[in-house]
Amino acid sequence: MKRLLIAMALIAGLAVASHAILTFYLVDNFEDGTFSKWFAFDNVKLSILKNPKSEKKDLVLESCGENALKVVGAAKSWYVGGVGTSINVDPANYSRIQFDLLGGLPQGKVKVELYQDSDKSGDIQQDANNNWKVTKDDIFGVEVPILKDGYTRYSIPFIAFSVSNPGVGTGRFGDGPILRMQMIFIAATQEGSVDCAVDNIIITN
Repeated sequence: MKRLLIAMALIAGLAVASHAILTFYLVDNFEDGTFSKWFAFDNVKLSILKNPKSEKKDLVLESCGENALKVVGAAKSWYVGGVGTSINVDPANYSRIQFDLLGGLPQGKVKVELYQDSDKSGDIQQDANNNWKVTKDDIFGVEVPILKDGYTRYSIPFIAFSVSNPGVGTGRFGDGPILRMQMIFIAATQEGSVDCAVDNIIITN
């Protein structure tokens, strides 16, 4: 009986440990040295950046590994362009998105977009004849600034996101899986530019 209780305790411990391991979804950390899973649009140009070394203690930089995704581009009426990737995440299992953003001069801001399969079709419905406008699904967005001094770690709860295309889907976050993530880059001035890098993109608790 004692051995049975010990065995059951070990199994329970392993189950808890397994659950703890699966508390985040890795979108990308770019340690493979590529950005092949990402698409870029409009004036954004992508490359792999070798992360800088810091002479002072920088816990965010130390967690960034060797590579990051470098994003540069010139603006037209503030807008530069964006990047995106396909994912498949049940938002019920997580509570936030987290990423590290390396700023530079000039600054600007990033709009993070999450595309929800609100009609549960298994795909994001878009109109190819109308600038690929999403027709049945929700887009949830939030904006953060690009700061100039080193890496900033953003950890943004889902409750901070709001609907970017009201009246199209259900308007309720969590009504379907998140099938796509995009980051839209906005310059600080009307005809300015963006020069930054992104790393360690995860969806987590």
